[in-house]
Amino acid sequence: MKHTLLATTALVAMTGAAAAEVTVTATARVGLRTTEGTAAVGANVDREYGQISAAGLAAWLALEATAFGGSNSADTAGGTTTITNGATLTTVDAVALDVQEIDNIIHNLEAATEAAIEAANQSGTAAATTDSATVDSLSHVAADIATQLATARAIRGEIVSGESAAVAAVADMTDAVNRVRVSFGMSGETDSGIAYGASIRADNSGVGASGTGGSQYVSGAFGKIKMGDLGGADKDAAGHLAGVGLTGLGDHNEIQYQAATHNVGYEYSASGVTFGYSQNTAVRTGSNSAMGLAYSGDMGGATISVGVGQSKLGTATQTTMSASVSSGGFTLKALTSSNDNGTTAAVTGQAQDLAADSDDNEAYVAAAAEINHADLDSTGISVSYAMDALTMTAFTLTESVAGEADADFSGFGFAYDMGGVHLKAGVVDNNDQQIIDFGLSFSF
Repeated sequence: MKHTLLATTALVAMTGAAAAEVTVTATARVGLRTTEGTAAVGANVDREYGQISAAGLAAWLALEATAFGGSNSADTAGGTTTITNGATLTTVDAVALDVQEIDNIIHNLEAATEAAIEAANQSGTAAATTDSATVDSLSHVAADIATQLATARAIRGEIVSGESAAVAAVADMTDAVNRVRVSFGMSGETDSGIAYGASIRADNSGVGASGTGGSQYVSGAFGKIKMGDLGGADKDAAGHLAGVGLTGLGDHNEIQYQAATHNVGYEYSASGVTFGYSQNTAVRTGSNSAMGLAYSGDMGGATISVGVGQSKLGTATQTTMSASVSSGGFTLKALTSSNDNGTTAAVTGQAQDLAADSDDNEAYVAAAAEINHADLDSTGISVSYAMDALTMTAFTLTESVAGEADADFSGFGFAYDMGGVHLKAGVVDNNDQQIIDFGLSFSF
């Protein structure tokens, strides 16, 4: 049970203002959390070689032909394909010698990048005695060598995969988990029936040095207008699964809403149905909106809630649905969400002058095909049962990405209300890693 530290009601002697209230509440916790360690993983040197595209071969030849490239021998595909200026380029299979050569090119370009940046910086410092054209030329060279380096790394990524460095073992860890938070709530209502309010925590009141870390609202017969730290309207409608533990144990009961940074919203409720809309005003281009529709009502003594929401951010669309039923202390909720993550536009091959004073040396950017990001699908269910002062909760959630192994999360926990103090404990399987916590949570 929360206890109010401070509650003041001020009757304002002003036309149109009826009453205002400010409350201060606080929470704190003390406890321990244990995180299971991981075993050592050896390096994976089982390379898989891909094909060198025609665009990749052209970019490779251009890199080798510069003063910053490799051997300039143009012996790609380990000598099985000889490429010379003017030759017709075709797709070929990469071999080990190709990786060795592109690694040499990358090494040389890294060294050249550092040298060019240092030369440009030194010339810029001595600008009073250095010809301005020379300074501009050196800066241009540094930028273009960096472009070449990015091209070389992209070629390496095209022709080899499957490599990974060794990972050292991590021991089990037990950490203290303690925290205190103070929250301020403000509310009021005008004589005409318009309600207004705001809330903010002490730990986020300094965001932007202007107190923009909280949230504010104005509501009336027209609905409710909200601003600040809101999340998206789709999250408001569908929500999350029930969580466990003193600290949330990674909050793996929550799905990833792409509209989490929305800062302005509107909602209207009537007869148990709530419609919501939100967006992030900091995003100036592309799609950036979320909508949600939720219903909650009594059905045969049980409370039924259904929510559906959708957000569009750039070229990505996320659709989330949830349904829950509560009766006699028992609550069951199911949730599913799918985010297509959008696509990136194709990048065409292009050539750029290597230096401002030279048309002979060019840095090539290889063509790249359009990338379709795999969908992120999340599906889960949670169960809670409250009996007197004891509440027990369990959840399971699976995240699926096409072409990757599913990530599975599940947890179980309990909370016991001792009157202002809650004893909490939980255990979560974090995709085959166990995390446990327990302790006390205080409400003031």
